[in-house]
Amino acid sequence: MKVTSTTETTGLLLELLDTHDSIDITEVSTIIGTSCDMFSIIDSNKFTGFNTSNLVVIDEIDSNKLSILQESTTGTIQLQ
Repeated sequence: MKVTSTTETTGLLLELLDTHDSIDITEVSTIIGTSCDMFSIIDSNKFTGFNTSNLVVIDEIDSNKLSILQESTTGTIQLQ
């Protein structure tokens, strides 16, 4: 399945795991959600394209979690 929206939430992306074996998010330029949800996407082998997305993290994270997110994407990371 290919997600064609440019901005998406982690919650919606994770819901797609229930019904799809492969999820292409290469066209999603910005992903908004909690760090926990982002780690679930990173750990899943069903998503392709996460590594170039810009991330908007809506919960507080420590420097270790931020480092993992930075290693997982070439996009920007915005903390809110």
